[in-house]
Amino acid sequence: MAVAKLARIPNGVGLTGYSALSALADLLTIVRNSSRIYDSALEKVLEVLSLRHGNIRLLNPATGELELMSHKGFPDEYGEKYAKIKLGERSSGKIVRTRGPVLWDNIQTDASCAYLHLRKEGINSLLGVPLLAREGVIGTLAVASSKRGRFREHEIQLLAAMGRIIGITIENSRLFSALKGNVDDLTKLTLRLEESDGIKDRLLSVISHELRTPVTVILGNVEILMDGIFGEMNEKQKDSLQTVRRSGAGLLFQVENAIDVSQLEAGAANVYPDPFTADHIREAMVEILGDEARHKKLDLIWEIDPKAPPLFTDRSKITKVFRNLIDNAIKFTEQGSVTVRISYSPERRMVHCVVADTGIGIPRDRYTVIFDPFHQIDSSHTRLYGGMGLGLRNVKKTLELLGGGIEISSEVGKGSAFKFWFPAERGGR
Repeated sequence: MAVAKLARIPNGVGLTGYSALSALADLLTIVRNSSRIYDSALEKVLEVLSLRHGNIRLLNPATGELELMSHKGFPDEYGEKYAKIKLGERSSGKIVRTRGPVLWDNIQTDASCAYLHLRKEGINSLLGVPLLAREGVIGTLAVASSKRGRFREHEIQLLAAMGRIIGITIENSRLFSALKGNVDDLTKLTLRLEESDGIKDRLLSVISHELRTPVTVILGNVEILMDGIFGEMNEKQKDSLQTVRRSGAGLLFQVENAIDVSQLEAGAANVYPDPFTADHIREAMVEILGDEARHKKLDLIWEIDPKAPPLFTDRSKITKVFRNLIDNAIKFTEQGSVTVRISYSPERRMVHCVVADTGIGIPRDRYTVIFDPFHQIDSSHTRLYGGMGLGLRNVKKTLELLGGGIEISSEVGKGSAFKFWFPAERGGR
């Protein structure tokens, strides 16, 4: 019996993949109608991989079901019978649970893939990847072939990259549709900007939404160049691309902060609980921000309570809370250390955290206003450090959404400590 294999995604996707990703991104940038996005995306994926069978499903957090949005190559009864499936069922459910590509090389003999319709169609190989967006996994993309062992490593990488682009585009489309219901177009938003802070927030969301997909594609192309797909690069070229990647990743994070704040202010943010641990947070932060800390020769210290239990809350939002606070701590610290402490209160089932630094510090009279949107502590000095002034606003509103809070203690010239807390378990809404 064949065993379902999980695949890790290396960075490069190859020359053909580069062209395919660009074509997919261009197509989905044009297609704004959400009902067309699913069919258009699936058609492009199948065209690139020269396949006939595939489907796209979206996760409904309220029901815990994966809903079929588009399918190609299967009879009508397939769509009727498998219109909705539970997360714990079938191949798509396994893709969501693993958060990565899942490959079946021979489903005719593999009992872990139970779609009878696939076997009747003569399908042998099945490959599925998650649709990834800011909130995490929002759905699945699966393709199938009659050839056993059909999918090679570069095709797994390519499909995973497509899943990322499609996921972001679907989320962008949802945001765009919501905003379009409030105003006719971007011009009207601009003309009414001074009339309402709410209009200003919507304008910010539209601009951010338009920036996110192209920045994501730029970063993907940088990864391809750095992997030497177009030829070996010398050290100076690699250093230059590393700068582009670091700056691009920072820009993307700022854009996502802007979108998050707009949704939080409008009361439109949802909670998507997911199981994870404090160690998962640490690993993610070391991967994302470790190079920046090393570049500034700062010690990034982690102190995690060994008694802290597994968490069940919105992993994506909590990760962004830590990233914003640690990123700020590194940004405003020129020497010394950044320390992250995570402890647990079993009586209240509350997680308590501290992000402390040895940086420039914050004046006491600024303790409350630093959480206001677009706020800079000192426009003449801290502007040297960059940023939109939305990170701490995002942190505060996110923690409140999750049932937690945040406070600060600081001394100018000696450093700051942001203390925050949130429930270990939080249901969705």
